[in-house]
Amino acid sequence: MITAQDIREKTFEKSRINGYDMASVDDFLEQLADELAAAQRDNAVLKQKMKVLVDKIEEYRSNEEALNLAILSAQKLAVQIEKDARQRADEMLADAEAQVKAKVGSIEEETEIQKQRLADAKAATAKYFEAARALCNAQLQNLDDLSAQLPADAAEEPVAEAEEAVEAAEEAEEEEEAPADLFSFADSVQD
Repeated sequence: MITAQDIREKTFEKSRINGYDMASVDDFLEQLADELAAAQRDNAVLKQKMKVLVDKIEEYRSNEEALNLAILSAQKLAVQIEKDARQRADEMLADAEAQVKAKVGSIEEETEIQKQRLADAKAATAKYFEAARALCNAQLQNLDDLSAQLPADAAEEPVAEAEEAVEAAEEAEEEEEAPADLFSFADSVQD
């Protein structure tokens, strides 16, 4: 490759016949050398710029590869996180369903127990009232029998017999007495 320096140093033999004007040739060669030097400088600048651009492109390619790897890694991580979250949600849902079923079963069992206790309390209360009615009826019958047997002027004997009847009624009542808290129990079960 010819450089500007080569052009400047080039010499021509002088010819005497029909030769070129030396000054014109020298001026032309000088102008040509200047243009070639400018072209070479431009070429060197362009080569330098191209080297910088090639370096940048390589840098971008390496960054692109790193970004692609980061994106793939992030996608894998997102898939794993979603899978773990779904698994935990399914486990939590299954646990919650089992707890609800157990609680419902416990409540149903407790409800059945309370219903049975209420039925037992109602039956005991009905039996108690029936016994109390029978006792009251028996006492009324005793009083009626006593009043029919007594003469109208015997005032003290009915009082003594009435006291004995009351004592007998209390003894009978104690024998058939329902539990003291039966009524409160029946009320609490109904509530």
